[in-house]
Amino acid sequence: MNNKIKDFKPLKIVATPGHIKTLTEASATKALSELIWNGFDASSKTVSVKLNPTALGGLDTIVVEDQGNGIPFKDAKTYFGEIGDSWKKIKKETYHHPLHGQNGRGRFKAFCLGADIEWNTTFVDQNSYSTYSIVGNHNQIEEFKTSALESNNEGQKGTKVIISNLYKKADELLKEKTQSELTKSFAVFLTEFPHLQLNFNGIKIDPKSVQVCSRDYDLTEDCRKITTHPVKLTIIEWNIETERVINLCSAKGISLEEYEPKHRIKAKGFNFTAYLKSEYFQELENEGVLSLRELEPTVGKIINVAVATIQEHFRKRMAEKYSGIVQEWKDQNIYPYQDKNSFTSVEKAEQEVFDILAANVQTFLPNFEKTEKTSKKFMFKLIAQAITENPESVQKIITEVLDLKKEDQDKLAELLDNTTLSSIISSATIVANRLNFLDELENLLFGERTKKVFTERDQLHKILENEAWIFDENFTLSQSEERLETVLKKHLSILGNREDPVESIDPVLLSDGRTGRIDLMLKKVNQTRHGEFDYLVVELKRPSKKVDAEVIVQIKKYATAVAADERFHNIPAKWTFLAISNELDDYAQDEANQRNKPKGLIHDSAQHNITVWAKTWSEVIANARAKLQFINQHLQYEVTQESSQKYLKKAHEKFIPKI
Repeated sequence: MNNKIKDFKPLKIVATPGHIKTLTEASATKALSELIWNGFDASSKTVSVKLNPTALGGLDTIVVEDQGNGIPFKDAKTYFGEIGDSWKKIKKETYHHPLHGQNGRGRFKAFCLGADIEWNTTFVDQNSYSTYSIVGNHNQIEEFKTSALESNNEGQKGTKVIISNLYKKADELLKEKTQSELTKSFAVFLTEFPHLQLNFNGIKIDPKSVQVCSRDYDLTEDCRKITTHPVKLTIIEWNIETERVINLCSAKGISLEEYEPKHRIKAKGFNFTAYLKSEYFQELENEGVLSLRELEPTVGKIINVAVATIQEHFRKRMAEKYSGIVQEWKDQNIYPYQDKNSFTSVEKAEQEVFDILAANVQTFLPNFEKTEKTSKKFMFKLIAQAITENPESVQKIITEVLDLKKEDQDKLAELLDNTTLSSIISSATIVANRLNFLDELENLLFGERTKKVFTERDQLHKILENEAWIFDENFTLSQSEERLETVLKKHLSILGNREDPVESIDPVLLSDGRTGRIDLMLKKVNQTRHGEFDYLVVELKRPSKKVDAEVIVQIKKYATAVAADERFHNIPAKWTFLAISNELDDYAQDEANQRNKPKGLIHDSAQHNITVWAKTWSEVIANARAKLQFINQHLQYEVTQESSQKYLKKAHEKFIPKI
């Protein structure tokens, strides 16, 4: 230490206008809130804000009025002449509620709203009321002026702050969100002290009127290694849209700083504000480091604890919200599944997959709750139909309709795709459709009225052209080929007189993939391996025409001629020819029932790898139905397996939990 220090002259630290103007930086609502807090800090039970409009609809003046203790004339210099200190540090222990600021900076924020501010204040001095004004101008922000002291006989103490010569930023207060922002800012404080009242443009700010839910959590134990002060968390959910923020508050709920969690909290469909309360934050604020979280890592650690608690809170809230959602849909008569005594396992799986997807639609689709009932019902019907008929389209719903973020898409897709349920549902739908097809085909072929008017092959071919599975499952997705059509047409005369002229027949499979038709002959081709082919040719007879000796001889000759055609030389091929009608005569019955041969096989040529069959429709339908029923039973079994049930139960309970 320099021994001559006693000879040094003091240098007074003076806040420059430039520094003071940095204190005016704030949002319009934040600046207004500072004036409101000052009113409550002055022991006013009521603080009122009035926005006075111009004739053109803009803002003329902003008035914030309280009924507090006023500003004693002798304290005006102390209250307005010092920055970084405040009368509140001295008085705070004597007040019945916590004081907001203690650094004498809040009043400067009001200058972001207008150039001129007047504090018209009335206080009690020696049992009499006195009034005076303090005025400030943004261009001379380093200096406030006071008027002369006057007597006031009205007997009402308090302070009225009038802001004029308004800036454009002040117009932000005319927006609807201002009231909701004030509600959120003062929610905890007004809840903690219900005898206090805040009015905005004649409307009482009532946090409970826009609250959906309020929960308190004690984080003291989780934060004991960070601070010795108690740490409490209040989560308030709103029925109005709001930005998600965590308010860092004093122990009594006065917001000191805001933290935006951004994407750290998953709570789709919830509007909320969190209030993290601890006297530890007040101490950091007094030291001027609360806003410098990078320099004070303990704040970040406490926020991390709070974020984890908030996430768990909304997991529970989601469970509460959706625990009765299915019953709610049923009550609204928009649920697409009817109650019945029993469901097959596949039907149950379909229904539970629907529940999962519909719950996400309700959560992620904007304004779904406000959608008309008929629209909801229609949407749910489409989703249910997509799950039943085309489960693969569910992924499209996830990505395109709900417009989810990639992370949310992946999570939902994982629940629906990492299981065999989708393929089981898809297969079950195919089986059900095929069984229905067999029933209808049977009615057409054997119905007393329909079989008499059923033309030979024209109508029958059109019905069967996309249903080749009925003859052989391997030809379900088979196509036609030009070479086969050419050869079939070339040797067609072997089959004798045809009842329908070739030129009158419309093609069924064209070059674009649809099956063409040569004189009412159903034909399909599979390429089982590269360069190897399986051919299926079916000679369709009208229901009233029996398969007889003539038909059998013709189909055998036709099969040999086609297979031996030069176009198929040196091409590995397996040929299956089938003659089919409602009945076989006695000769055909003998040919189709030979020892050591499968039923229906009438010719088996090793030379050309040909098999020729003669069958009745009843045999074909019975065989197809038996296979489908076996597959159906297997699917029902598959969906009841522990792995499928366990996975679906986990997925279903995540979205439709039972509380």
